[in-house]
Amino acid sequence: MSEYTYNEIKNIRTSYEVEKIYSTNKGFIGRIPEVEYKQADGTWRNQGSRWLINEDNVQVIMDNGFKSATV
Repeated sequence: MSEYTYNEIKNIRTSYEVEKIYSTNKGFIGRIPEVEYKQADGTWRNQGSRWLINEDNVQVIMDNGFKSATV
């Protein structure tokens, strides 16, 4: 079984780290390859990847979603 990182309220999880896809001296674009959401019946459903800018903390990304970055 993989070790998961969960958001604060434990309804989103992933077993992946941030992959940095493109970097410059002003920041980076990255993605989490797979994020799962907890369903009403308690099962987990894959919701695909999540893209992000200038954030590499997985839990912060899951708690706050996509946010604009100041470059």
